[in-house]
Parts: sequence; structure tokens; C-alpha cells
Amino acid sequence: MPKICLNMIVKNESKIIERLLSSVLPLIDSYCICDTGSTDNTVQLINDFFRNRDISGKIVVEPFKDFGYNRTFALQQCIGMPDADYLLLLDADMILEIPEDFSPAQFKENLKYEVYHLFQGSRSFFYKNVRLIKNIAGMSYWGVTHEYLKPPENAVYFTVPMNQLFINDVGDGGSKTEKFIRDIRLLKKGLEENPDNDRYTFYLGNSYKDAEQYEDAIETYKKRIKIGGWQEEVWHSYYSIGKCYKEIGNMKKAVQYWLDGYAYYPHRIENLYEIIHYYRIIGHNTLAYTYFCLANYERERKRDYDNLFLQKDIYDYKLDYELSIIGFYCNWENFDMKKVCMRLLENPRVDEYITKNVMTNYKYYTPSIIQHKEPFTVVEKLFKTVGNLCAIDKENFVSSTPSICWNGNTCQLLLNTRFVNYKINEKGEYINQEKIQTINVISLVRIMGSEWEITNEYILSYNEQYDDVYVGLEDVRLFSYDEAIYYTANRGLPNGNMVVEHGEIDIYEKKTVNPRLMKIENQQKIEKNWVLFTAKDESLKMIYHWYPLTIGDVKPNKNGVSSELVITNTIETPAFFKHLRGSTHGITIGDEIWFICHLVSYDERRYYYHCFVVLDSETFQVKKYSSLFTFQKQPVEYTLGMVYIHDYKELVIGYSVLDKETKYMAISMKHVEDLF
Repeated sequence: MPKICLNMIVKNESKIIERLLSSVLPLIDSYCICDTGSTDNTVQLINDFFRNRDISGKIVVEPFKDFGYNRTFALQQCIGMPDADYLLLLDADMILEIPEDFSPAQFKENLKYEVYHLFQGSRSFFYKNVRLIKNIAGMSYWGVTHEYLKPPENAVYFTVPMNQLFINDVGDGGSKTEKFIRDIRLLKKGLEENPDNDRYTFYLGNSYKDAEQYEDAIETYKKRIKIGGWQEEVWHSYYSIGKCYKEIGNMKKAVQYWLDGYAYYPHRIENLYEIIHYYRIIGHNTLAYTYFCLANYERERKRDYDNLFLQKDIYDYKLDYELSIIGFYCNWENFDMKKVCMRLLENPRVDEYITKNVMTNYKYYTPSIIQHKEPFTVVEKLFKTVGNLCAIDKENFVSSTPSICWNGNTCQLLLNTRFVNYKINEKGEYINQEKIQTINVISLVRIMGSEWEITNEYILSYNEQYDDVYVGLEDVRLFSYDEAIYYTANRGLPNGNMVVEHGEIDIYEKKTVNPRLMKIENQQKIEKNWVLFTAKDESLKMIYHWYPLTIGDVKPNKNGVSSELVITNTIETPAFFKHLRGSTHGITIGDEIWFICHLVSYDERRYYYHCFVVLDSETFQVKKYSSLFTFQKQPVEYTLGMVYIHDYKELVIGYSVLDKETKYMAISMKHVEDLF
């Protein structure tokens, strides 16, 4: 099996060198490092690190002349070394990212070429570079800085896929300003020896730009364009000239050079993105949208992302983010804005500020499912009478979010309707009384064909020992399991904490029984929205979190007061699930478990969105999930339960609007499926 030797040059890297060394440990067998004049303890740290791990190697010393010279010197010191068939070429300010399922032994067994490219940068901005080479004579570096490897003639190249190895180019080694000034000095000297060298000219322009010497950068990039040659560097020169003009406030010139770059090489769109962003910011949405359509056309036909200094985040999501805003004003191509927003929310690499803005703007695109509700007039009238048989003070209490479930296998529905004594004002703020009180009314509904009838109704009795500021059980969710009716509820405690209460409801005794306060390891001060479901093996499971999907078993403690949620499954979920919270308990439809979840966007007021999430009843893997939707496009909507009517293939969902109106809706599964 070939062996890999770490080969690099270092100087005063004591703050970060061990980070790099730790990252390469699974892959390397030896080391050969050239120190170019450290005055700190870099050399001692390297020696100690490898000695403590019984890895052989050596450190050589050679004063710094330029990067091409010193890197070549470092390569030459590896010739003839044991355990050094290949050389891994890295810098101290890098981290080698190795996936958990990566096999170093298998990777080494497959090594056979002379030169290997690895991708480096960040996940949003990367390019490939030679980082692994066969340890043979004839390898050398050319260039005073931004040097590149010159292998022997007829060397064969291979690119290592990003999902195997990736170099996180952190770039935190030493002073950046000093680096730019040093590079300018080296490159100008190099150009004295090699006038009109295309590489030196390009990187001199980059160094001027990075040093914020924009006028010099512009003139140098123009010279690089005139030299011609490699298309990537010429295009990047047009792009960078535009960026420089942007920095000095000349947007007319910036747009001109970005367009010149597109005319020269239309397969890259970072320049078009800059134009779109600029016009969107100044409110020229028609122009922004026009250039978006052009950029999107190029993106859709792009197949190769092997480009110099590619800004992959623009292709992956930043272009869509621009559309998520300008699409409200212009959309003659009829882009599905709902899907555009969902793609952004699903992308794990999207910046958090973008996620928040997308959620804020989504209210302009969100579908409202009330338009698809089925005829339900008789039942709706019946549900509006809930509470009439009980002594509810309807001047001080309003009906809010209901919960609904089947009573076992009977033709009987159980409803729980919350009556609350607080209100929401026009700003979405809660107006509370001294005591925040909830009264829960249980209704038993008999179904005989098309006839629905409330056969019994009562105020649910509960254990009042925890009543304080919060009085009663908040957000009661009903769940039918093993011929019993279970519930969960939010329970505010006198100490200010909120926990989940879990127990059973005796529908004949009209009270909760065996109520227990749920506990979990690393319990938070506020815990709520835990939901139940029945697994394929008929076991009762509870979901604690949705990102990752965290599922457990309820284990009653011997004290008779609490139960422990013991986590049994942790499953990866899409990025936007970090914002999801449980709304309904899970209902079984075939071999699937269906939930409604919610997320909240905090803008000038709260906006609630909902999402169907479907799990496999055996593996608990997420099979699918819907686009975000609303019930009837109100800012505050909430649901605590739904049931499936098998004969009609419909869902009946109970929900509230603004915490003051109780609503029910029947919707066919056909329309529900359209949300996926």
C-alpha cells in the first residue's frame, strides 16, 4: 500500500499548526516540513505532536527566498524518505476535511497517478489545486508567489471528488495586509524578470485588489485582459475590474465590465449576479429580473463547475434569493415562487439572514388551503355549538385551537376545544390577564353516515396542583392508542418553567388520569410541542425535536409524578426542519405517519406557516414533506389535531385563527398531495 507524507513550508504558525496536523492524522504516514525562519515555537510543536503519535519524519530549515524556491526545496527533501510514496501538500492555515465513511486504506490502495487535484476553499467558494503528488524526481514549483507545480512530462492528473477529501482553506495564518504587500513586491520583481507573464500579471491584480489599491488593480487587470490566454483568468479580470469599480463607487463602469465579461465568456454568472443584486437594491426590479432570466438560462445549461475561484453559492442559492424578492414585482416567466423559497429553506448552506428574509417574504407566496376545502356545512355548524352545553363565560373566554382524534375503532370522534382568557392585539402581541387561564371542553361526536351529533360534552377536570400564573392545561393534544385516550399538554409551573404533561383521559369520569410531567436529559426551561405517534410495531413513540428528528420512548418514573423520555432514534432531516415544531400528533395512513408541523417567522409580527411531514412507520425516515402553507392566510393560525376519514379520503383538521376563532376544515388527500 502506498504511504503518504505531509510536505509543507511553515513560519511562525504556532497558533494554528496543531489544527492542521490533527486534521491530516488519519491519512498521513510520515512528514517532511521545511521551516523558513520561525521565531516562535512552531518547530517544537510539530516535533512534539508527531513524537507523541509515533509518526516518523523530519523538519528541515531553509531561509525564505520565494515560494517557488522554498516549496521546491521542501519537495526535494522527501526524495528517498521511507513511508513517503506520495506527498500531501498543504499550508498551516488549512484543515483537511475527511468524511466519516472515508477509508484511508482504500484511498491509498487506489493511488496510481502522478498528480492529484483536491478542491480547496469553502463550500461556497472553491477551486481545485494540486495537493497530492507522487514522490519522484522532476517535481518542482514555478513562481515567486501563487506558484504552481511543474511535474515531469507526461504526468497523469486525477481529480479527487469533493465528497472524498476537501481542503477548508481557513486563511487565518499571519497578517493578511503584510501578505498582500509581500506578494506585490514578489510579483513586481517576477515581472521584471518575466515581463508580460500572464500568471504574475493576474495575481498582481488580485494582490492590488486585496490590498484595496483599486486603481492599480484595475490597470493591472486591463493589462491581463490584453495579454490574453487562459479564459478563466481573462474572465476573472473582467469580473474583478467590475468589483473594483464597485468599491470606488463607479457603478456605471462596474456594470459595463461585468457585461463585457459576460460577452467574453457567458458560462459564468457571478458577474450577472452582481448586476442583478445592484439593480434589486436600487429598486430597478424589471432590470434585475431581466438579468436574472439571462443568468438562470446560463445556470440551467451549466454542467461543469470546474472553474477558477468559483463562487458556488451564487449558483446554489444566492441567485434564487434575488428572485425570491424581485419575483414579487416581476415574474413574466411564471417561476413557481413557492418552490423557489422552499429550495432556499432546504439548502443547508444558506446563511441564516437569508433564511429569515425568505420566511418573512414567504407570506406573499404561501398557498392557502382553505380554497380547496370540501363541503362541510352541517359539521361546521355542529362544531360551532361546542361549549354551549357547558357553563363557559364567553364574555371573558374565547374558543381557540381544537384537538381531534378517533375514539379507538368506534364511529366516534373526540374533540377538545380550548377556551382562553387572553387576546392578541393588532400588532400580534398577547394581552394577558393576571392569570393566563385555559378551560378545556371535551365533546363526543357520534358519526352515523352523513349524520354527526354531539352526544356528550363537559369541562375536563385535571390535577390543579401546578396552577399559578398559568391556570389549566394549555395546548391539549388528543391521541388514541391501545383502546385509551392519551393526551399531551403544555404545563406552566409556579417556578416559571414550562413542561409537557402526558397522561390519559377517562372520558366517562371526565378527567385526566395518571398525569405525569415529562423529563428529558438536558431539559430546557421551556419545553413544549412534543408529539406522539404509533410505530408499525404498535409501540408508542414521542418526538422531541425535528432537527435532527429525535424520537424516544416514554418511561414512567417510580415517583408517580414524572416520566422520562428515553431517546431511541436520531435521524438527519433537511436544513429548514431546525425551525419546525410539532403541531399535531401523528396519524397512521397505510404504512405512513402523517403530522402537521409549524414554524414561525418573526417580522413586524409573528406569522405562522404549516407543513405536512410524513414518516415511514417502521424506519421513521422522512419520506416526504410539503411546501409551507397557511389555512386561510391569517398571521396567527394554529392546529393541534387532525383525523383521516378513510371512506372519503379526506383529512379533517381543527385549527384556530388569531387564538380567538375555532375552525374546522375537510380537505381531500388529492389537494394535500398537491402541496408536495
